[in-house]
Amino acid sequence: MTTAEKIPYSVTFIVPALNEERVVDGVVRELWATIDPRISRYEIILVDDGSTDRTGAIMDSLAAELPNMRVVHNRPNLGLGAAYRRGLGEARLDYVMLFCGDGGLPASSLPPIIAKIGTADIVAPYMLNLDKVRTPLRQAISKTYTTLLNVLFGHRLKYYNGLAVHRRALVNRIDLTSTGFGFQAEILLKLLKMGSSVTEVGVPAAEVSERSRAFRLKNMIDVGRTIIGLAISLRAFTPLPEPGASADGAVRASQAKTPS
Repeated sequence: MTTAEKIPYSVTFIVPALNEERVVDGVVRELWATIDPRISRYEIILVDDGSTDRTGAIMDSLAAELPNMRVVHNRPNLGLGAAYRRGLGEARLDYVMLFCGDGGLPASSLPPIIAKIGTADIVAPYMLNLDKVRTPLRQAISKTYTTLLNVLFGHRLKYYNGLAVHRRALVNRIDLTSTGFGFQAEILLKLLKMGSSVTEVGVPAAEVSERSRAFRLKNMIDVGRTIIGLAISLRAFTPLPEPGASADGAVRASQAKTPS
């Protein structure tokens, strides 16, 4: 692909944040500055998930200053999964990608992810440097979680909590039930159940606080409930009806790529 050649896919970036006033301005500006200019169209939807600090006000200022950006506010806090669904409901473009407002994935990791858009229905990132940015305990929890999901559902994915890119038309056919951190696995597993294609790409993660909300007891319980619920519901899972023929540059099922 030449530098002048446009990427024929449009992307919505959903950026939820809860009480991230210290970092959200830098995270969003870095995301906006890093988006590949060859993308035909893009939008950034900022989701203030019931913050009690200045996160919402900072988001409003960013949207007033930077193009292709808008804000929605949740009142009260609804949880990461629900914040993603709120952003999904606002999205209008071909593909959707979660990009967390805490900076857990540096914007510098975006180019290899974006380069894979259009090669599969799902671009699933996995972290190359977890041993350098996570404690041994958190590494063990993450590996156990991934192994358990692969064994239960017969896949060989490297990571379930990466910030994946999904075809919006397909995600809209899923009835998402998880409001917490388990929603990422729920989306992946239900899309794979539908026969969606997936390609994986390794990217570096950023070091985040060891007090990350992902490992709070409430969220660990939510993930456990999600796993149990999926083990039951996926047996009889039926996607929601497709609203009409898609014209969003979709990758056909015949191009499916199963991770090895």
